[in-house]
Order: sequence, then structure tokens, then C-alpha cells
Amino acid sequence: MNTVNYTLINPTTTAKVPDFNGAQRIPTLAGTTLGIIDDSKRNADVLLEELADVLINRYEISNVIWHKKPSASRPADPKEINNLAAKCDSAIIAIGD
Repeated sequence: MNTVNYTLINPTTTAKVPDFNGAQRIPTLAGTTLGIIDDSKRNADVLLEELADVLINRYEISNVIWHKKPSASRPADPKEINNLAAKCDSAIIAIGD
């Protein structure tokens, strides 16, 4: 009779989460300018328009600046991102589908 030895290997691992220090939080949304980046996927604009309406009405956002990417598969133009960063107090990006 032949004996076969097996080695059981545990395939799980611990997630490696890099340190992340997000942007400093603003104390209120009231009176601020919101930047919105639409990734051009289907329904992203619908979601973002509804979200913008809620933020304007509930949190008194005073201005919204929109940027629509030409394609979901391409990154946003760095100049446009810098423009939003210079003019906006906060920003949201969403994908559709």
C-alpha cells in the first residue's frame, strides 16, 4: 500500500491597505461650490443630476460645476481636474450602468 502525503495550503491573505489621508473635510456644504465629474457611462448623468438636486436643496450648495469625460475608458483631462480643484470646495464622481 502506497501512502500519499498532501500539503494543505491556506490561500487567504490579509488585505494590504495603504495609508491614506484624504482631503481635509469642509465644515459645511452651505454656500460652497460642488464639482461633478460625469464619466459618460449610461445613467451616470441621471444619478449625478439627482444627487446635485438633493445637495442643493438639502445642504444649500450654491454652485455646481460639471465636467463630462469624453469616454468612461479614458481618464479625465488633468487640466480639467486642476480647474475643478481650483474652483470647487468639494467634488463627486460617479459611474453609470
